[in-house]
Amino acid sequence: MKKSLLSLICAAGVLLTPPCVMAALHPELDNAQAHQVINSVKATLTQQHSTGCVAVVNADGKLLAFDRFDGSPAGCVDAAIGKAQTSALYHAPSLKFMQRLQGGETTVLAIPHAVPLGGGYPLTLSGEVVGAVGVSTPKQDIDNQASETAASVLK
Repeated sequence: MKKSLLSLICAAGVLLTPPCVMAALHPELDNAQAHQVINSVKATLTQQHSTGCVAVVNADGKLLAFDRFDGSPAGCVDAAIGKAQTSALYHAPSLKFMQRLQGGETTVLAIPHAVPLGGGYPLTLSGEVVGAVGVSTPKQDIDNQASETAASVLK
């Protein structure tokens, strides 16, 4: 009887705990960190003499920060955001979806919010995915390099 009462009390405590307290238990990506990631992408694109867009989203795939560099095409806006959302929601580089599609797995196209293009990379803090970065440039290799390098600035 005592165990079931204790279990009931514990369950009630969890259910009645305000969401803001529960959120404090998990690391979250803040604006300063998002801008660190963007600055890393900017440095990579400058080094590669390229242009493009970079998006940083939180763990839910919601946009935190974004930059469109001079001379970049309008299409890179949605591509960068989509790549970041893919990586945040599925806790994997968006390149994995592209590789699956290239391998003939066309069902990848039916996965909700999965953009099968490289350039999205998860962002982690304390071993937990807290968001993702998405990079869209004229060259796929630069997208992959810039996003992976940018993700490493938070470690």
